[in-house]
Amino acid sequence: MSTPQPIELVFRHVDGIDISMDIYLPKETSAKSIPVILWWHGGGPHLALAPDRHQLCVVSADYRLAPQSRFPEILSDCKAAVDFLHSPSFQAATNNRVDASKLVVSGSSAGGWLALLVGNGIGYEACGLEASASQVRGIAAIYPISDLNDPFWTDKKEKAAYFERVIAHEEMAEYLDPNAPKVASSSLDSPRWMFYTYMVQEGILADLLLGGTSIPPEEFSVGPQIKIGRFTPAPTYLVHGTIDTKVPFSQATAVVDAYKEKGVDVDFHVMEVEHGFDVAGMYRLDRMYDFVEKVVG
Repeated sequence: MSTPQPIELVFRHVDGIDISMDIYLPKETSAKSIPVILWWHGGGPHLALAPDRHQLCVVSADYRLAPQSRFPEILSDCKAAVDFLHSPSFQAATNNRVDASKLVVSGSSAGGWLALLVGNGIGYEACGLEASASQVRGIAAIYPISDLNDPFWTDKKEKAAYFERVIAHEEMAEYLDPNAPKVASSSLDSPRWMFYTYMVQEGILADLLLGGTSIPPEEFSVGPQIKIGRFTPAPTYLVHGTIDTKVPFSQATAVVDAYKEKGVDVDFHVMEVEHGFDVAGMYRLDRMYDFVEKVVG
């Protein structure tokens, strides 16, 4: 099965920032209105093949990266992407084939966390944003970050357990500079690919995302926010590997436990796989797409 070519769009954010997205549509479909998955961060072959396999519109959207951009900017980029899907410009670009009311937000790792925030409306009030959760039918989160206060993100380590050496500050200095040019993507052959590992090594995730703001990290911690009853969870599928070394498995179980405490079902898919498993072509993630079909049905 060949990979469809995307429609490449750039739209103007309300803040005057240009946001780019790639839109993948089925080559052939009998459906009059196609459901849509809005995806953040990365993605494996299953995602590129989903339009034809599952008769979906897949939208991969950029967002500005930390620390040159922080919250509220990052969440505002996600909200802008959701809002754009409901615009005449998006409908024109997709020849009125897509039903944006049948929307599932999704992503992996940091993108999975953003999907949980957007789909449940978490963090919007703290960022001074109007929530867009009512526009979302479901959430499909792949090995998501979920709690910025977890010691995995806050404790300095000699080195990241999954990496062979210590990463020196000098190697990451240009990416740590908050005054460096703002970016919304990073190529896999860039030294910036080690930035995540440096963050884990130094325990500085919350500072990268919230430094210089007055917003406490718990405003974006999914499980605690669900538990205190501020949000009603959306239908959610969550998959995480028990041997994930880059985002602890406990980040997923904390979310699942919070949902269950509130009497809300969550489709929790446990696998014995490492972080990034979905990038391999051997995984189709059929259970996730079955969930998507059920919630947009």
